[in-house]
Amino acid sequence: MAFDVASSPPVPDASESTRFYWDAIADHRLELLRCQSCGHFVHYPRPVCDRCLSDDLKPEEISGRGTLYSWCEVMQPSHPYFAERLPYLIGVIDIEEEAGVRIPTGIVDCRADELRCGAEMEAVFRQAAPGLTLVHFRPVGSAP
Repeated sequence: MAFDVASSPPVPDASESTRFYWDAIADHRLELLRCQSCGHFVHYPRPVCDRCLSDDLKPEEISGRGTLYSWCEVMQPSHPYFAERLPYLIGVIDIEEEAGVRIPTGIVDCRADELRCGAEMEAVFRQAAPGLTLVHFRPVGSAP
């Protein structure tokens, strides 16, 4: 995918190992690789399980719920797309399905002073540019 630098956030090109993830996001679903040998979720996508070293990994849909592990309010843009969106929130979510498996993400629909580590979070899907949907998280029960 090619996008105008100022109108789209930086997005890695989908590779053979990540295409399932981006296709699921486009369909407003969240999928992570799951080891078919030990059941461990593997994120970021890679060819082998980091627990048992099996290469029998398959995408599996997850609930899109979890808890806030860590967060930060960003005050300096790291890319031209973010210059007019300051300040914005980023964070790391522990997925509901397996403690210790975490997703870095943007946080939306709240203010920084409303966040607390351990807060329940849910995935929301937003169109970032024409043809580009991204997943963000927000506190459970918050409104857009």
